[in-house]
Amino acid sequence: KAARDAQRRGDPMVSHTALYGEVRDPRDGAMIDEVLVLPMLAPRSYTTEDVVEIHAHGGSVCVQRVLALLLRNTSASSESGDRDDSLRVRLARPGEFTLRAFLNGRLDLTQAEAVHGLVNARTNAAADGALAALRGGLAGPVKKARAEAVELLAELEARLDFDDELEPLDESHVVKRTRRLHDAVLSVLSTAERGRLRETGVTVALVGRPNAGKSSLLNAWSRSDKAIVTDVAGTTRDVVEASITVAGVPVTLLDTAGIRADTKGDVVEAIGVERSLAAASGADAVVLVVDARGGWAEEDREVWESLAGRTSLTKEETRDSRRDESEDASSTSSATSSPIEGSDEFENARARLYAVRGGLEHHELNKKDDEDSTDDEKSGSFRLEASFADAYASSAFSASSATGVNGASARRAPMLLALNKIDAVPDVSSPVSEEEVSDAGELENWTKRAGVPEDVVASFDAIVATSATTRFGLSDLEEALASIIGAGSVNAEGAQWAANQRQAEALRCACAALDRLTETIEHGLPVDFWTIELREAAAALGEITGEDVAEDVLDVVFTKFCIGK
Repeated sequence: KAARDAQRRGDPMVSHTALYGEVRDPRDGAMIDEVLVLPMLAPRSYTTEDVVEIHAHGGSVCVQRVLALLLRNTSASSESGDRDDSLRVRLARPGEFTLRAFLNGRLDLTQAEAVHGLVNARTNAAADGALAALRGGLAGPVKKARAEAVELLAELEARLDFDDELEPLDESHVVKRTRRLHDAVLSVLSTAERGRLRETGVTVALVGRPNAGKSSLLNAWSRSDKAIVTDVAGTTRDVVEASITVAGVPVTLLDTAGIRADTKGDVVEAIGVERSLAAASGADAVVLVVDARGGWAEEDREVWESLAGRTSLTKEETRDSRRDESEDASSTSSATSSPIEGSDEFENARARLYAVRGGLEHHELNKKDDEDSTDDEKSGSFRLEASFADAYASSAFSASSATGVNGASARRAPMLLALNKIDAVPDVSSPVSEEEVSDAGELENWTKRAGVPEDVVASFDAIVATSATTRFGLSDLEEALASIIGAGSVNAEGAQWAANQRQAEALRCACAALDRLTETIEHGLPVDFWTIELREAAAALGEITGEDVAEDVLDVVFTKFCIGK
């Protein structure tokens, strides 16, 4: 009442006081809606500017009627020549409210991005992580690291002008501070994979021969009845999706049609096989479902060969190969990358960026993965029956083009073997516990009982025994999946913040600059060269929080927002 009385007297509007009223069309006095008006005067608002919220009744029609009236009044006043700015209203641009909050100093750039992450969170873990970043969890260590870099930079630049008046420079002390700073930046960068998994999630394809229990497993895992389940082999003809959450990471399960070489002239089933292979090629992880009751069959081998490739690497060989490639790339990280005629324009641009900003070794590693792929891998030529090979080739699935969970080109996606239907295996006198089946020795017994060859067993990143009917082993399946996709470090409670892709790139640039700084000192170069690398590291860290950021970066960040945020 006091606020309404003050308004009638023409006194300034009272901040943070809800007012009830009616919105009417000034042309004919027709009532548009009953609303609550909430003024929030500067600086006590989201943007630190004067903000007025109009709360209409729920539903898009009511909101759109009020909004249309405001915009129409603005247009009418403009046509009549009324230049009163208080009547000028326009729709906000995507992310404009958060942009204003950033430009006015209420939020730093990490907090602004956390708002976007919170709005688009797909799991509780992602929402809690975004809230932690919004409270300054990410900005704190980054600002601290940048302050350390700026302080060290100031000391070194002072020596360029007043070296004769200062004590001799202790190079070992500078190296220690640089390495400590590098470790701090690396600690923040280590959260990037957690952030990527929470933001983008992963896709997991359930593949196998017909009637292996893939559909039953999808239904049991997702606690739904999305897939049709019958005793008839080949019931599933198309890809069926279901969403679950594993270790705080959103996971999309793909139930695929049973894969077999001879579709007996069934055109629909042949198309289903093609789509199954396409789903496996694009998945972040693949679960090969084998009927433990019926045992390993020739059809299982055909499916496995299509996934693992002719020269199947064991998980140990894959790790050794990637480690060797990483070492080779590290040894060439100091090389200058120049554009290659005829190559991808984006790759050339990225190479130039890495050459200037650092992080070249990551670019070279990804490029080397593509170059090292064998001709057989690139062509997708595997040991398959003729009819099956045609369906396989049309799916454009190859080991070299499979995308791994790190988003880079990889030899193959992580693979998990699920021995399904263990509750129906004959000669099993009594039910076994999940703890017993999880034991490595017991799993080995199950693979031998099912007749899975040793070379096949060695190619999988994890093996579990399950029963879709009794839900047995599903917790082991989730634990194994979380491990092979790298979600084991993701806090399922969601209390940890994480760096996003843009922030991770800047952190990599900062790490690369600090690495070069250490090398510069150890090679005995002048202090002038030290400051170049240190300034680059400080600029990269400032780009994360917005203390030193280009306008085009802001455009990219805030155009991702929806209107009204």
